[in-house]
Amino acid sequence: MISLAGRDILHAWGKFVFTGIGLGLLIGVTLVMAGVYRGMVADGKALLDNSGADLWVVQKDTLGPYAEPSSVNDGVYRAVLTMPGVAHAANVTYLTMQVHSSGGDVRAMVVGIAPGGLGATPGWPPYLVAGRQITRGHYEAVADIASRFKLGIASTFAVTSTPSSG
Repeated sequence: MISLAGRDILHAWGKFVFTGIGLGLLIGVTLVMAGVYRGMVADGKALLDNSGADLWVVQKDTLGPYAEPSSVNDGVYRAVLTMPGVAHAANVTYLTMQVHSSGGDVRAMVVGIAPGGLGATPGWPPYLVAGRQITRGHYEAVADIASRFKLGIASTFAVTSTPSSG
């Protein structure tokens, strides 16, 4: 049986190579799609875990805050505050971007938070290992330790927009 398969391969060598390349590309595309999916799920889980939110309110007919932009009216979070059992609500903006660093590009999630004190509005980082909390409404940022940014080194980006509904 094996000798028959070997003779068939020798007889139609081009078809064998073409089929092998096609199957290799198919498997490669399948692995890439699985990797992209797992990355999107990991981003979504990180976003949800880091926010500590029990409820997300997003724009109708969108895929949520991490798949596409979602914008809701500023008064929506005030309406959510009136719901029974809701202790805190705030506008938060999420943006995933590539940030240039001395070690190369770093994929970062920029989070725009509502102004207020630590713990007064959702979205604030729970603790810092260096530096200070954000004190102004513009031009300040907190970098996660995973980004490998160092305190005191000027970065090449600035978050200049105020938090929008989302």
